[in-house]
Amino acid sequence: MIFAISIISGFLSGYSIKATINWLAINDFKIADKNFNLEFLSFLGFFWSFTNLTFNEAVIFSGIYTVLLGIAFVDYKTFQIPLVFIILGIILSIAGVLLNNVILESALWGVFVGAVIPLVIMGILWVITKRQGMGFGDIQLGIMLGAWLGPMRMALTLFSASVLSLLAWIAVSLVEDFDKDRAVPMAPFLAVAGIGVYVGSFYYPEFFHLLIIQ
Repeated sequence: MIFAISIISGFLSGYSIKATINWLAINDFKIADKNFNLEFLSFLGFFWSFTNLTFNEAVIFSGIYTVLLGIAFVDYKTFQIPLVFIILGIILSIAGVLLNNVILESALWGVFVGAVIPLVIMGILWVITKRQGMGFGDIQLGIMLGAWLGPMRMALTLFSASVLSLLAWIAVSLVEDFDKDRAVPMAPFLAVAGIGVYVGSFYYPEFFHLLIIQ
């Protein structure tokens, strides 16, 4: 039953995100109708969450998970994050607080870690180097992720995303020519890291309890 529900819900959710991406057509980026990567990845998130989490937690996770997939796909191709996805993610994060999946204090500290700290760092780097390492879309994504993950998981997400983006930059530089000014979209790495940290906190709660997540 869960498998069937996950297939249906995942397909509909992934298809809705794909349809929204194609409707927005940011920089003319669209996903082909015969490309079912979003639907398949969305199904995986739905299946895992409804197999392992409580119903309320599964609904919030699968919703945010699918939104993050959409953000990752668009930012990877366009270096832009659709505001509609950010708003939807924030609404789901607020729902998580209302459903007592996340403590309000934890959500607020998560927003601080995910948005305020990177914004300060971005300002300092701009003053020193006159270069902008992160965009304001990434800051908005940090608000959404921080409210969902809480402070410690958000901190680990930022660290993991930074490491992943650095590794990706090195890999691209090895394959192509070295360019210190080459831009790397941050949202896909934040999305992957955020999902990975959340799933990791499920399988290794003792480690995250040591970090005082809640």
